[in-house]
Formats: sequence, C-alpha cells, structure tokens
Amino acid sequence: MSRLRQRTKQLIFSGIAGAGIVGILFVGYALHQVKHVHQVKASLVRDYETQIMQLKEEKERQSITGWALARDISAGQPIHVEDIKSIELPIDSVPANFITSKDEITGKNAKIALSSRTLLTSGLLYSDEPTPHDLRWREMGFVQLPAALLKNDIVDVRIQFPTGQDYILLSKKKVEQLNGETITVTLDEVEILSLSSAIVDAYFHKATIYALAYVEPQLQAKAIPTYPANEAVLQLIKKDPNIISKAEYALSHAARRILESDLSGVTPQNAAEFAGRQAERTAVSAKPTSGDSFEINP
Repeated sequence: MSRLRQRTKQLIFSGIAGAGIVGILFVGYALHQVKHVHQVKASLVRDYETQIMQLKEEKERQSITGWALARDISAGQPIHVEDIKSIELPIDSVPANFITSKDEITGKNAKIALSSRTLLTSGLLYSDEPTPHDLRWREMGFVQLPAALLKNDIVDVRIQFPTGQDYILLSKKKVEQLNGETITVTLDEVEILSLSSAIVDAYFHKATIYALAYVEPQLQAKAIPTYPANEAVLQLIKKDPNIISKAEYALSHAARRILESDLSGVTPQNAAEFAGRQAERTAVSAKPTSGDSFEINP
C-alpha cells in the first residue's frame, strides 16, 4: 500500500511539473507573440506615417496657396485684410496671374462685383492713383448732366461747338458730390486751366459743356482729353480774371433755361404717374421680407 501511495505521489508531482513546464512554455510563447505583434504594429504605423508624409509632400508640391474673398465685394469697393482668406488649390487649376501675397491685395479696389470665395487675380483689382499736390475740389453748375447721373458715377466732361466739333475736356472724373445741377470733382492745375479756357470758349462761341457717364468705369480705359486750350483765351483770362465768373454764370443760366424748358413739357398727369411710381418703389423697399436668413457655407 505504501508503495502505491509513493508511486501516486510521484505521478502527481510529475504531472504538476509537466503542467508547470507547459505553462512556462505557453507564457513564453504568448509573450513572444505579443512582442512580435507590437513590433509588427509599430512597423505598420511607421510605414503609414511615412506614406502619409509622402502624400502630404506630394500634395504640397501639386497644390498652391492663393487668396479668396471672405465676403461679397461691390465694383470699385476697396478690399481690406479682413475681406480675404487663404485657400489651397491644385496647381494646375489656377490662372497664371493669381496673387500669392495678401499685401498685393489689401488697399486695392475691385474692378467688377466679386462674390465670396472668388480667387483673386491681378486682372480683378486696380489701385487708386496717388493724390497729386496740385489736386483741388471744383464745383461745376454749368455742365449739362445726364438725367440718371448719381453720386460716385464716373464721367467725361466734353465741349461741343455749334460747328459740330466735339472735344473731351476732362476725362474719367468721379462725381464726388451731386447737388441738384451742380457736381463736384477734383482737378489738377492743367485741368483747371483747360476748363477755364473751355468756359470762356463756350461763352463766346455758344458751345455746350456736358457730361457723359461711363458704363463700366472699372473696366473701361481712361479717355484722352482732346480739347486744345485756346492761348488767346488764356491771355484774356490773365487780363480779366472775372471773365471766367461771367462765363460760368452765362452757361449756368443757359443750362437752367434748358431744364425749365424740359420741365414745362411735363403734364400734371405725367407728374402724378411719376410720383406714384416713386411711392410704390419706396413702399416695396421699406417692406420687410419674411425670408431673411443667414447662410454659413462650410
């Protein structure tokens, strides 16, 4: 019996030892596998990161940074730094004259109306000319104006003689102020002298000084003045400076006569219809719209 017990104990100890050895081998194998998995995972992560970096570098080589509008800009309106934002675009999808620096944009004006997210190019912008030292304000009440003229419109001032000869007197002038039949523009010294000569010419030769508005001033080139200042007139101005005031008064009086003649042809019915149309426009513009909303584009 004692031999049987001893043999049983030996078998039990052998089984325990064998199980322990197997357990140790399993744990070692499991640790080896875990380490191997971590190594494989780390290798894959490095490979993916390398591929991502390569793709980013490739994208950067194939894309370019430009500048687009962050909001709508009207024609002639200046663009400020808060009005633009940088964007990434494929290099093969941008025009050759796109602008890369915001310093080349800020302070310039839009040639045409531009919508938000428009890529800015040099052809869409223009710069105001620096203010000359001899620039002065000039009010003109003797110029025949277009009926639809508005403040900030751009005009050429021309002179037409009874012979049919027509000359450009002042080119591409902005109507800074519009008060009835009087406009205010800026003139330099040469333009002031040319205008003075034209006023006296118009006074003596019954010529007409009138204005024509540009259609797309931001796109249309500045006309070249063609009026030849009369040397004899300039000498007369030197002798009698008051001749300009006399001529201006005569031209303004003539322009007023033309206006009154046009107004005399308006019947009470025409006036009532015009007033009605104006009232309707005022009512429509003052009426609130129910569809007002804000839209945020991603």
